[in-house]
Amino acid sequence: MRYWKNKIVHFFAFGSIYLNIEVFSKAYTGELIGFDGISKWSLCGWTSSWMFLVGGLCGVILGSLNDSPKFYNLKMWQQVFIGGTLIIVAEFLSGIFFNLHLHLNLWDYSQQKFNFLGQICLQNSIYWYLLSIVVLWFNAALSYYFYHEEKPPSLFKYFIKLITLK
Repeated sequence: MRYWKNKIVHFFAFGSIYLNIEVFSKAYTGELIGFDGISKWSLCGWTSSWMFLVGGLCGVILGSLNDSPKFYNLKMWQQVFIGGTLIIVAEFLSGIFFNLHLHLNLWDYSQQKFNFLGQICLQNSIYWYLLSIVVLWFNAALSYYFYHEEKPPSLFKYFIKLITLK
């Protein structure tokens, strides 16, 4: 039972973080939808509450993987490859469901270079691989602070492990 309580905390944490990442990325790219005359940094944009579900599920899936010795004993680049790929697959499948099947039009990458069905694109895929490092670290940090599990190394050390291919 405790395992699922942990995952509920992770679901809400990662779902909330994903919503904020989306708003901040739209602010950075100037794509916020708000009132005329408000600066792009006002963060009056929008994100879909469905993205809370997608972000939460991705966090729980990666966190569950990270609980397995088979996964966390892999080299960091392998963990990042698997984690980033899972996030991209989740984005693609949720895009097919929400955008193409339900016609919610939450996002459309069809104008981006190297897109696939307008649901994923190369640029965002690279970001998801980089973000997976942070997700893996934050999952370990949540487990440490909430459940008194082993303290993870710093996020900086995660990036060092990736760069040195350890």
